[in-house]
Amino acid sequence: MADLNTVIEDPPAEAHSVEKRNSKTHALSSRNSIFISSGGINIGHNSGSRSRRHSSRSSFFRGGYDRRFIRYENTYRMEPDDEHKVDLIRIRRIATSVIETAVMGYKYNPSQAKQFSAALAERIRNQMKQLPFPRYKIVTQVSIGQNKDQDLRITSRCLWDLKLDRHITITKETLDAYITVTIFYVYTE
Repeated sequence: MADLNTVIEDPPAEAHSVEKRNSKTHALSSRNSIFISSGGINIGHNSGSRSRRHSSRSSFFRGGYDRRFIRYENTYRMEPDDEHKVDLIRIRRIATSVIETAVMGYKYNPSQAKQFSAALAERIRNQMKQLPFPRYKIVTQVSIGQNKDQDLRITSRCLWDLKLDRHITITKETLDAYITVTIFYVYTE
């Protein structure tokens, strides 16, 4: 009776044959083969025999083994608990302190503004993730520009639940730059 782990195929008629596929020629060469038998692992180099790969589903009987996925029951929670609602005053205080420490002594440089805004957004988002507001997705948007006494208005439009979703915008100015940070909290059911 043959071992289930080893399958040996007849060697091809010619090891170095040329086949034509899709109007291109490909040269076939023999490959290194690894055979697993009950006695151990045999490595054959240019042996002319090849092992056939079997699917794990059809190669052997599992004896009633069935993969079970862990499934959780729905909570049917449509709103956050009272202690987990977004506190905008706390968010403003933490975000303002992060922005002020990052902006302290900042000089605007157009070539480094993109990296600075991405790093600032990531730092703010990491601080916001530590707050106890589960089931909220946090989106942080940072805009940086050179301050030359111009007027600027940044707007955004969102499709969201007015009762649960929140946003906050904080603007700081230095001598030569302005920084506008908008943090969105979107509740996921």
